[in-house]
Amino acid sequence: MTRPEHPRASCPFCGYEANEYGVLLHMEHVHPEGESPFMARDSNNSSTVSAAANGGFALDDGAGIQYAECPVDGCGEVVRGDEMDYHVELHAQEEGPEDGNAVSFNQPVGGSRPLSSAGIQATAVNQTLLPQSLPQEQSQNDDHVPRSRREPRDNGSRHRQRAEDTNNERHSGGSHRQSSLLHWMGLISRPSSALSRRHQERGKSKAGSSSGHSSSTATPEAVNHAPGIGSATPPSMTPAQVQEKKRLGKAELGKYAHEQTMPAWLVSHLRKGKEVRAEGVLPVLEQLLEQSSTTKYAYLCHPEVEHISKLKREGGFCGYRNIQMMVSYINAVSFPGHQHFDGLPSVFRIQDLIENAWDKGINAQGRVETGGVKGTRKYIGTPEAQAVLCSLEIPCEAQGFKNREPGRSEARLMQEVERYFQSGDFNPEYKVRRTKMPPIYFQHAGHSMTIVGFEKLKSGLTNLLVFDPMFRDSSAILKLVGRQFEYKFPDLALKPYRRGNKYLKKYREFELLKLKPPQPA
Repeated sequence: MTRPEHPRASCPFCGYEANEYGVLLHMEHVHPEGESPFMARDSNNSSTVSAAANGGFALDDGAGIQYAECPVDGCGEVVRGDEMDYHVELHAQEEGPEDGNAVSFNQPVGGSRPLSSAGIQATAVNQTLLPQSLPQEQSQNDDHVPRSRREPRDNGSRHRQRAEDTNNERHSGGSHRQSSLLHWMGLISRPSSALSRRHQERGKSKAGSSSGHSSSTATPEAVNHAPGIGSATPPSMTPAQVQEKKRLGKAELGKYAHEQTMPAWLVSHLRKGKEVRAEGVLPVLEQLLEQSSTTKYAYLCHPEVEHISKLKREGGFCGYRNIQMMVSYINAVSFPGHQHFDGLPSVFRIQDLIENAWDKGINAQGRVETGGVKGTRKYIGTPEAQAVLCSLEIPCEAQGFKNREPGRSEARLMQEVERYFQSGDFNPEYKVRRTKMPPIYFQHAGHSMTIVGFEKLKSGLTNLLVFDPMFRDSSAILKLVGRQFEYKFPDLALKPYRRGNKYLKKYREFELLKLKPPQPA
């Protein structure tokens, strides 16, 4: 039994098809009758401002990329309009399939390699949830605009998963979600190259190949790097150089770019709430990939890596969650620098580490650009993650990919990720090649994820396999942890973890931050 899709609608003017929300969005901006009733003009500048029901703010610089807040209760993420259908669909998949016959726990046909010892259990731990009547978020600025950074969250011990959130969110699905699509019209437009803009602000260093290796000669495939991108150690800057940097705004730092401190309710939520943590998901993905008829071959990172997701109502703290996923690997294998962590670092601990790195002169321009991140909801990105690792002497390497020609950056990204996993130890005879490689911090404009694998399809297309902190693993996936199984619809179960051309083609710039394992003696 397949999950019902959200009702589709079509534009009466040009036939454009999407869900109801998408068509409304399309009509208001492609076929407006005079001024859109959803849009107001800011008297102070020429930016377009959203007069949405949720009180949001929008900035339109003419790039034409529209953004909206996710309508799903408790998400709060700001998403590109052309990704909203996909984003909401992934939320729906968090609830798991409705077909109870989709999985069999008998020994798979033809046998299977034994599961790794990693994460045999994913244990539900009670979470401290916010009351339904949450106070409205208070900040010194109500403006909505995302960017290539993302933000914080909290800490705890091992073996975490969601508990009450699952039931609460199930009750808020279906018709509630559909009606929300029509209610949440907080349109947001931001610079289409926010990631690039930040790099230009940070210092216009260039590389000679889109694989991100430094070169003194710029080519049509050149990568525009922030300082430190493409090198293991970011350069320290003199005080004079730091002062030359410019303070960034909402396009780069998000809605709360000028916030001095986050509201007390959110501080309490982050301190009391436990991370949404899942162990043992990678061995499940291994079996699903093995059973997928569309997969030619795949690589997976070290099976101890945990999927860490955001708490309900915490906001866009993806950068912090991805750092936590990197640390889950560092702790599991006693990677150099693991002694600095007693379990997973909380959001507040990561903020301290960022500020301490700046104090040491590591990517110190970030303090000027952000005005400081401690106690705030400002987005963080690759430079901050790199600063944390380098300040703790954790060996890492950052790499950037930028090309204005459609598809070029994506192709180079895929080549580099496959090459990375091919450098690990694995059995080439296996369809799914389990390695012990670290996960990769992955950034594009507006969002970051953790790459946990690479997939080549029989069609010739490729996918990144990711843990996305925006989304939790479905209950259907968690039931498979530590078990041998056959799954009737493996490709459906894999969808939340695949990011291929359909997703990546919208972007022209990507960044990777990779741990560098010590070379064997």
